[in-house]
Amino acid sequence: MSTKAALKAAKTAIDSKKWDEAREQANNVLEKDPQNYFAKLFLGRAYDGLGKFDESAKAYSDATEIKPEEAQAWLGLRGLYEKQGPARVDENTRVGLKLAEIFMEADDAHKAQIAIDKLVDLARKYGTPPAYARALKAQLPTSPVYSYLEGRLPSPSHTYMRIAEIYERSETETIKKQIDERKTRLGATIEGVTTQVKQEVYGKSELEDIYQEIINWTNDDDQRREYEEKLLQIAYEHLLVLPPGQKEEKRQKVMKLAHDMVVIKHPFYLAWQIELEWRSGLDIAVY
Repeated sequence: MSTKAALKAAKTAIDSKKWDEAREQANNVLEKDPQNYFAKLFLGRAYDGLGKFDESAKAYSDATEIKPEEAQAWLGLRGLYEKQGPARVDENTRVGLKLAEIFMEADDAHKAQIAIDKLVDLARKYGTPPAYARALKAQLPTSPVYSYLEGRLPSPSHTYMRIAEIYERSETETIKKQIDERKTRLGATIEGVTTQVKQEVYGKSELEDIYQEIINWTNDDDQRREYEEKLLQIAYEHLLVLPPGQKEEKRQKVMKLAHDMVVIKHPFYLAWQIELEWRSGLDIAVY
């Protein structure tokens, strides 16, 4: 049977949901032409119909490597990952973003927006909080499709705030959990364990950067003041647990944040305390 006839037979079998026959015909083509894009597509669909999701993903992924800028194989992967829900959230995010880029290159803003919306919706429904935060980043100015879809996506400040909420909750829970686990260890003290845990969590935290982005992007003055307070508070808390030799850069940042609030007479107690006491040399506790 010729390649064309085998591909036609595979397509007919797929339309009739005869998955084993479709797989056989697709493999017949691939024996002669291992780089046949449509045979890989049909093989992916056949394995999907047979419930062999890993094999289906492999076939679709092979097809994306043959023609990376063609949407069909990526659409196959998206459908496959959507079907698996919680098991493939991050993979779905990656595929959805690639589809948005493909549709952007085709100048189809509607499909590009749908691709972003779908990946975010699936992560919100099935993903862990960190996976949902990773999906939300597809809507940010750092996303490769943001400039093309600007105006169709939520405002950056809104998206950054949603990510901030996720990270705030996660860091609070992690700190509490780790302190509870470590405080019973032989020789442990609450103060020492708390400092160690906070050093680890704050050292990997993205919250300072996220708060700064909210401040940069929001048009709401009350919102800006709120996140300026949060930024100062978390930078200050990070400073308190840093080892002595690593404090100076963070200390300068904290002092500037506090000074900027005092200059505009913003009534945030911590800012005024830092401005009045540190600049007067009265408080040396952070050293």
